[in-house]
Amino acid sequence: MHDKFNVPIVVAAAGAGLLGTFIPFPRYFKSHPYSAIYAGSFAGMCSSSLIANYWELGLISFLGACLYILTMNLFAGFGGRLGSIAFASVALYMLAKGVVA
Repeated sequence: MHDKFNVPIVVAAAGAGLLGTFIPFPRYFKSHPYSAIYAGSFAGMCSSSLIANYWELGLISFLGACLYILTMNLFAGFGGRLGSIAFASVALYMLAKGVVA
């Protein structure tokens, strides 16, 4: 939304999170899908110069989902977990992109 419609990046991330709350998920998932949506919106707030296309955004999202699943019970009760997961997924992607390129 930020690149296509010139919406401020924070408003675009908040809008993505808000729209994600209206997606119905089964109760046995608890709040995990919504947390993953917010972590993805945090990761999407990185600079558009770092992400060139939707494939790269998809890869960052996949890395974030994997990190979320791996740390789901590890950081229970700690604040800032979603932002940390978003940062780590973007940092890992940029590290891998720098090593390959």
